[in-house]
Amino acid sequence: MIIAGVMSGSSLDGLDIALVEFRDEEWSICETIGIAYSKDWEERLRRYHELSATEYITLTYDYAHYIGQLLKSTFSKLNVKAEYISFHGHTLVHNPDQGYTEQIGNGGIIAGITGIPTLVDFRSQDVATGGVGTPLAPLLEVNYIKGHDYYLNLGGIANITSVNDGVVSAYDVCPCNQVLNHYSLMVGLPFDKDGIIALKGAFIQELSDYFSSYDYFQQSPPKSLDNNWIRTVFVKDIPDGTVEDVLHTYCIWIANCIAGQVKSSSNSKLYSTGGGSHNTFLMSQLRNILAEKNCELIIPSKEMVDYKEAILMAALAKNYLEDKPNVLSQVTGSLRDGIGGALYKV
Repeated sequence: MIIAGVMSGSSLDGLDIALVEFRDEEWSICETIGIAYSKDWEERLRRYHELSATEYITLTYDYAHYIGQLLKSTFSKLNVKAEYISFHGHTLVHNPDQGYTEQIGNGGIIAGITGIPTLVDFRSQDVATGGVGTPLAPLLEVNYIKGHDYYLNLGGIANITSVNDGVVSAYDVCPCNQVLNHYSLMVGLPFDKDGIIALKGAFIQELSDYFSSYDYFQQSPPKSLDNNWIRTVFVKDIPDGTVEDVLHTYCIWIANCIAGQVKSSSNSKLYSTGGGSHNTFLMSQLRNILAEKNCELIIPSKEMVDYKEAILMAALAKNYLEDKPNVLSQVTGSLRDGIGGALYKV
């Protein structure tokens, strides 16, 4: 069975696609593709909160047609045929405390355009049963990438999974690339390649204190962050500073936040993926702090770093199709494990 996992991250950089073949308990990656959003779509998704109700509905349908056509065109050029599409959708709002989460990308439209059965909507059932709807990654980490004590993903938000004596805990740690990219855009760059801009800055204690000032960072899991809160509160209220100083300080703060989730032990391992894992300055800070806790930082192949979340979507679909739980209550806080997703057949 070959499933195309499709992920749209909160950093608005585009789609990550991984075609994954599952054979019994074995799995392998057939193809990985990255597709950048057009400037028009990047802007439309960024400004969704300014829309009227009718304009918002139009956005959601236009987006589904856009994704459907992108996938149809992409798949037509491949030698590998996907039997299913598993699409996370693009998260606009995530507020489980109020009982809602919104990932746009209508599965019926995508299935209709591509002619391939499509799964979407993996979070809403968990939220309805008392969970925070995230993270979903532990399913992949515990079952498919075994052998590590911690699993870190540095996307728009940094999230971590810890595995300790069979007990799995996973949650959002702090905003990550959403903040780093926001400041990079101020100097005309989509992101801070290798952390070169951050390297030029200085550590500012006032900035670090601000980053730590929100109650969220002292809360115990399960917990999750909302992209809308990051944009309208966290980023908006950052004290003034040069781009270099903010990026420098923020990278060090991220590293300390992550290391704060790791217990001092002997020979533990942290497996890091996501775009932030390419930030050399951030990784050097994290590696040094983890070393003080006898924890080894492991950065896998570029394919795994860049496409882990797309691979996750394929794994979620596999469990759904086999009628097995794919959302784990012990990490989301839900009343029970769930089989998240809605399948649109063709």
